Amino acid sequence: MLTKNMANALTVSRLLLIPVVFKLILEDSPFAVLVFGIAALTDLFDGYLARRANNVTELGRLLDPLVDRLLIAGVVIALFLKHQEPPLWALAVLLTRDFILLTGMAILRQRGHDIRVTFIGKAATAILSVAIFLMVARVDFGIMLFYAGLVLYIVAGFDYLARGMNLLYSER
Repeated sequence: MLTKNMANALTVSRLLLIPVVFKLILEDSPFAVLVFGIAALTDLFDGYLARRANNVTELGRLLDPLVDRLLIAGVVIALFLKHQEPPLWALAVLLTRDFILLTGMAILRQRGHDIRVTFIGKAATAILSVAIFLMVARVDFGIMLFYAGLVLYIVAGFDYLARGMNLLYSER
């Protein structure tokens, strides 16, 4: 029974860690690295546990990508507020991409469509997560990796957008 609900519990725990890591970054606490690392790692395990227990739930499929976006956005906003890094334009690109995709996914779900996460989407999120971890740890290379991850994030966004548009046009 514990394994059955563990994946969703990890997703919810990641959601609950967002304000904690946000506050720790603003306080320049060394614990911010640890808390963000734990939150990011839960993303690796929640999907794995759900598939392993053969218990992929509708709640998990809805909540996981939303919480991923909220974690990344929240931490990047905190980094910008504390260190002005990444720059405002990069933050705006990231937030705009997420807003467009989350809105599009909600519209698609309302119409009975579902877009699964792709390899490029997972890779972009993984690269951004590593980059953000390095940025929280104040490792100089983190910002360069962030830019690379942001480019891939945008490419993945266009891929999702094209796939969503194809689904909507196929309705006609």
